[in-house]
Amino acid sequence: MADPISVIGLVSGIITFIDFGYKVISGARNVRSASHGFTADVHELNMIVEDVQKFNKIVKEQGKSGQQLSKDERSMLEMVTECDNLVFKIRDIVKTLRKREEARSKTLESARVFTRSFFKQGELQALQTRLEKLDSRIRINTANALQKEHNSSITKKLGDIEESQRSIGVREESRLDAIRDDIQRLAKQNQEIGEAWTEKRMAGLQSLLTKLRSLQKEHDICSQQIKVLESLYFTELRRRWYLIPYADQRTNDWVFNPEQTYFKSWLETKDEGIFYITGKAGSGKSTLMKYISEQDHTEDSLRKWAGSKKLYTASFYFWNQGTDLQKSSIGLLRSLLYQILRSVPDLIRSVCEDRLHHEEWELGQLKKVFHKLTQHTELDTNFCFFIDGLDEYEGEENDVTHLLETLSISSQIKICVSSRPGRQYEDILPKPHQKSTIDIARFTKQDMENYINTHLKGCSNWLKLRQRHAAQCQEIIQEISARASGVWLWVSLVTTDIVKEAEKNEGIETLTRVVDNFPDDLHKYFEKIIQKIPKIHREEMAQIFLIVAEELQPLPLYGFALLAQESSNSDYAIALKIQPLEDRDVRAQYNDLQDRIRNRCSDLLIVDDGFHPLCLTHTVDFLHRTVRDFLRDYHSQLQVNLVRNFNPLISLSRIWLALLKHLPITSFQDRRTANKIIGITDEILYYARELEKRGTDDDQISMIRLLDELNDTNRQHASCSSFSNHWTNARDSPTQRGLDEYNEGGQCNWIALTVQARLVKYVRAKLNSDPRILHKRGRPLLDYALRPRRTTPISMPYHSVRDDPSVDTDMISMLLENGADANQPVHINGGKSVWALFLHSIYSDHMRLGGVTSILSDSLNKAWYQACRSMIQAGARQDCLPAGDVEEVFLRVFGEDRAAVLTQELAEREMEQSHGSCTMM
Repeated sequence: MADPISVIGLVSGIITFIDFGYKVISGARNVRSASHGFTADVHELNMIVEDVQKFNKIVKEQGKSGQQLSKDERSMLEMVTECDNLVFKIRDIVKTLRKREEARSKTLESARVFTRSFFKQGELQALQTRLEKLDSRIRINTANALQKEHNSSITKKLGDIEESQRSIGVREESRLDAIRDDIQRLAKQNQEIGEAWTEKRMAGLQSLLTKLRSLQKEHDICSQQIKVLESLYFTELRRRWYLIPYADQRTNDWVFNPEQTYFKSWLETKDEGIFYITGKAGSGKSTLMKYISEQDHTEDSLRKWAGSKKLYTASFYFWNQGTDLQKSSIGLLRSLLYQILRSVPDLIRSVCEDRLHHEEWELGQLKKVFHKLTQHTELDTNFCFFIDGLDEYEGEENDVTHLLETLSISSQIKICVSSRPGRQYEDILPKPHQKSTIDIARFTKQDMENYINTHLKGCSNWLKLRQRHAAQCQEIIQEISARASGVWLWVSLVTTDIVKEAEKNEGIETLTRVVDNFPDDLHKYFEKIIQKIPKIHREEMAQIFLIVAEELQPLPLYGFALLAQESSNSDYAIALKIQPLEDRDVRAQYNDLQDRIRNRCSDLLIVDDGFHPLCLTHTVDFLHRTVRDFLRDYHSQLQVNLVRNFNPLISLSRIWLALLKHLPITSFQDRRTANKIIGITDEILYYARELEKRGTDDDQISMIRLLDELNDTNRQHASCSSFSNHWTNARDSPTQRGLDEYNEGGQCNWIALTVQARLVKYVRAKLNSDPRILHKRGRPLLDYALRPRRTTPISMPYHSVRDDPSVDTDMISMLLENGADANQPVHINGGKSVWALFLHSIYSDHMRLGGVTSILSDSLNKAWYQACRSMIQAGARQDCLPAGDVEEVFLRVFGEDRAAVLTQELAEREMEQSHGSCTMM
């Protein structure tokens, strides 16, 4: 559908026509007093009408595609016909009033033109009157169309722009409203001038035209700003921030006390560019970072440093349990740029002028934009960034060094970072003895005592004990804060245990023993909790803990009701009918389910009352991320408690399949519904992939049945919603990365998706049962294996990325063995071969990584190399790309040594094929 703002182009064209038309007629009426005759260029008038027709066609197409046009906008379309009629009339008159170059007598020719002009005055006046009426109509229609209450396509489009600005948090007001008001004022002002065609009226028409062009330009600027900001934004951008608790009142005030820390002075002066906050896991670093980044004290102090310059701050919280963008350099830079540019959107045109909106951001691009931003000569600005959890960055620790060097390239930038100690990148951070470093454990003892006091005061029995044993109660509080070593989670857990015992009317001796016996190591404390769980619940406890240790995202509470069904019927998910759950039925079970979780898992898991992102409510999550780490280390001990065979990956797949069947499907074509279905599907596919690597043959048989049922369930969901293509086509295609483009053409299918998901054993089983599935329309299966990238709507807060590249060489080898063709042309990609598309893909990905190395990128490069060798052995041709390009890709992606191996193998293979052809002849 065309852009509704095209109506502005139509209006501008009509006004330009009226203005130039009047000049032509005015010249024709004055020809009698001109010794040279009439010279106005009608060709320009024709060109103006062509522009009007172009916009007319666009706006008409909008109407055909469902765009509602207001009464005034429809009237504008009718004016186009009037413009057409007028240009023919004007052209005919001008033709008769133009002096003929071939005339023998200039005097006689002038007399002829003069005479004709005399007789044409009536027609000229009639044409001028028609132009005046057209002028009045366009002013009235323009003024009306720009009134918000008229609900025209123009006002809707401008309203959409303003709503988009609000939704992404653009903090600078756009000039759209002011320009719109000016246009309405000029339109009404011109109407008041009256019908007489005067110089004032002409000037007013020109001003109106200028403002309309300004509106178009401002719209284009705002649209570009929105596109760039939307491309930088990602849904998880603030998710970690929301999960970090706020500090208790007055807690962390010490950080601004000049007698205790140098932090306030660092904010105010031009001293070192980096301030470092360090501490153990659970010590409250993230809470402190959130606190200081939002405090007015911080901004007030930074403004002293900035002086007369503008000040902008931004924050980022690395989270290793989160998605790729929550733990990567790309996520950090996208987040910081988003926060800055939405505050100063006018900078977008100068720092992102070559941004292609259909491409995903690459690290090199982000660094380039960031450099431009900080070096912008017109930007009299200082920046301060707060970056939490450097230790949760996923990748090589050396990458953090490069990252900080990228950020601190200017004296106009301050960076406050936090991290656990003992990391390589601490070499470039302030040292422990330096004033620009805070070890949080040194400053939180008094805060902890305040916290303990506050929470114990809420227990009436504690207050009674304190009246009788004041000194011993104070010793308990001091002992807790002293042993905590700055770890707030430890303090919280000990305090909770004391409250529990006090509420049982236990005496001061028992409470003292609680503290004395509490392990200093959190993992030992968690183990102690597990040992207290009654033996009758131990098997279910183990099942639950094994499941939450494997899950990609927290399960809704109802998922554990489904888990309970598994012990009596392992096929419950397959046998289940597809029908939505009744909310009242689910809510009726919540209290019992909460008790069930508490009785089997104690306080290590918590139940959140909020909505689950995919379905139902009451998310079950870890008490703290250290619990997840403990459960993964404790895996073998949990296995001992199992009586029956139990695989958490299969159980998770069954739970999510059942939840998928219970999902209320309003319409498969609804984006939110489709995203939920695709999200659940991708989660099950992830568990299936993990099972192929770690499960038994019997496990694999169970998973094949679950996957078949998953396909059938989604197929039924799609058919009930009249979704014509295969349900897998509800997924958005990945955006193009350079030459790496993805076109499905509505021809994706289930087996293609399982190839993308790297389910080698599943695909092999399906090919063995029906070899015909190797051949499908659109992208070949081999292309999906070589380029498995797909978009997914789910976040993965517990996905620990291992040495697991996205390209599976076993899948590629298996498909080639079953007859896949490396040189098969892919018609929906312009006839490029599967091999050529793969080379484009690895080159684009290599450039996107920007040379950054990590365990994952290195393993991916090795997988690409092995895939190239397999493809060459299967007959991949060198002429798939222009001469020399294949070798260039090899060199850029793999380096000289491995590129030489591939080039030689390719030449040898082509020679073998050439000799084979000669022998056949």
